[in-house]
Amino acid sequence: MVIGNKLRRLRIEKGYSQEYLADVLAISQKTYSNMENDKSSITIDTLKKIAEEYKIDLIELLSDDKVIVQNNSSREINSFQVGIIINHMSEELLNQMKERIEELKLTIYDKNNHIELLQKRLNN
Repeated sequence: MVIGNKLRRLRIEKGYSQEYLADVLAISQKTYSNMENDKSSITIDTLKKIAEEYKIDLIELLSDDKVIVQNNSSREINSFQVGIIINHMSEELLNQMKERIEELKLTIYDKNNHIELLQKRLNN
């Protein structure tokens, strides 16, 4: 499960250095490099910070990629903690998807109204 290539692509597109992103995320450059090279897992909080920096939502950041998520509050992680983390992420992603669907419905409604208006003008 990887996201490193997407992180690298986004960073290069923005012209950011690994050092800059490491500073934004309050981690070392080596840790960030390991994230891009899929050598370390990424916490939900870090994913949120990355999405905020790129001004995208988590859905966009995670689309077409699967991510290894860990809880950094302790070195040991049990299946219960993993379940909580994944459920939290799933709820947040689901809410963002619902919001996006509502936005798209409004856009379609507006476009349909605009089409009807143009058709009426053509018919007159």
